[in-house]
Amino acid sequence: MTSSIGDDSSIFDGSMDEDEKDKAKRVSRNKSEKKRRDQFNVLIKELGTMLPGITRKMDKSTILQKSIDFLCKHNEISAQSESSEIRQDWKPPFLSNEEFTQLMLEALDGFFIAIMTDGNIIYVSESVTSLLEHLPSDLQDQNLLNFLPLNEHSEVYKALSKHPSDPESLGPEYLKTKNQLEFCCHVLRGTIDPKEPAVYERVKFIGNFKSLNDVPNTTRNGLAGVLQRSLQPAFDDLVCFVATVRLAKPQFIKVTHTTHHTPHTHTHTHTQTVVLSNYCFLRSVRFRFD
Repeated sequence: MTSSIGDDSSIFDGSMDEDEKDKAKRVSRNKSEKKRRDQFNVLIKELGTMLPGITRKMDKSTILQKSIDFLCKHNEISAQSESSEIRQDWKPPFLSNEEFTQLMLEALDGFFIAIMTDGNIIYVSESVTSLLEHLPSDLQDQNLLNFLPLNEHSEVYKALSKHPSDPESLGPEYLKTKNQLEFCCHVLRGTIDPKEPAVYERVKFIGNFKSLNDVPNTTRNGLAGVLQRSLQPAFDDLVCFVATVRLAKPQFIKVTHTTHHTPHTHTHTHTQTVVLSNYCFLRSVRFRFD
């Protein structure tokens, strides 16, 4: 009888030991899970604070989705930046990327321009001066239509405005099929005498629509950096047309502009010179790439 009671007691003690072990395991597991959850919540919160332009409170799934979207866009911009790098065997080592790009534009009788879908010009490269006798500052913040013949206004405006002005509309399929735009028109030449008759130069625009959110911070070719620095916050969610503009007819006489600044006057002196050394160099570069 005593032996039977002792056996039952040992079994009971064994069960208690097993229960205690299970309880200890559960407590340890719960502590580990709580530690992981707390660490996860801290990381999610930190990730949410790093997302650009986010002020409202978001749940975890939204933070993760926004982070994925941001990384995808960042990778896309990085890939575009790498593809726009100038190969070192293409340019002399003593030229910067921006200087080489400027020389190439001049050799091709072209310039860069960035236009909003309503026609407002937000950037023009300096090479426009030698080609159309306009200073970049004379064109910026003006509407492109102001420099076109009246009979071309409707067609050019339609070409620019038919593309979406919402960056969210620029999906992968759109970028592959409809993003590029080419059109020809006549652009007014600059003049220092407003009484002179208007002269229009036939040019060709070739470019793409880009979201201003995707403009990188780098200044690889001068355009991206100027856009990034000069754009107002109101433009952040808009789309612009970034294009190369080339003259339909090659220009053999380059026009150089010298700006004189005095305390009370601001004049532009226009002179025409044939710069043979520059012409020979630029034409040799053009011959290489044509």
